[in-house]
Amino acid sequence: MSTAGPLGTHLQRLLAYHGWAYQRLLTHCSELDDADYRRPCGLFFGSLHSTLNHMAVADRLWLARVLGEPQPFDRLDAETAPDLPALSHYLAEGVDGWQRWLADRSDTELGQTLYYQSVTNGAQQRMLADIVSHLVNHGSHHRGQASAALTAMGRPAPVLDYIYFTPELACR
Repeated sequence: MSTAGPLGTHLQRLLAYHGWAYQRLLTHCSELDDADYRRPCGLFFGSLHSTLNHMAVADRLWLARVLGEPQPFDRLDAETAPDLPALSHYLAEGVDGWQRWLADRSDTELGQTLYYQSVTNGAQQRMLADIVSHLVNHGSHHRGQASAALTAMGRPAPVLDYIYFTPELACR
């Protein structure tokens, strides 16, 4: 049973959106041949494959931090999975992990500060609620880049706006 108040409920919706948006993007990426999926296309991390791997790294780094576990990666460009099916599974598992963690947090807990070590910037501190918001926003940033790359390849980009997610959430 969730202990979530209004803040926790909002963050649960954001994490549900995060998973929904990943699934929509991954479906579009699955329609590419492997050469297009791995081709450098001007993204910060190069290809769609590398960008999706970076997103998976970031999701898991942050999850390890909030769980108090060792950082699973020491580079933001690490490869989490060798291909799209494995990466899709890894991303979904990460979102599930976040949802399980959040289900046990109260709004008071979400207002607490986490002290952690950044891969690139050393000792840091952030409020837990801000970390969850950042996680989803970071994903939206890179999903937007990936959508632009798909469009540049002459492919349709998925509709990823949060407002289009909310009716689907209500139907669950």
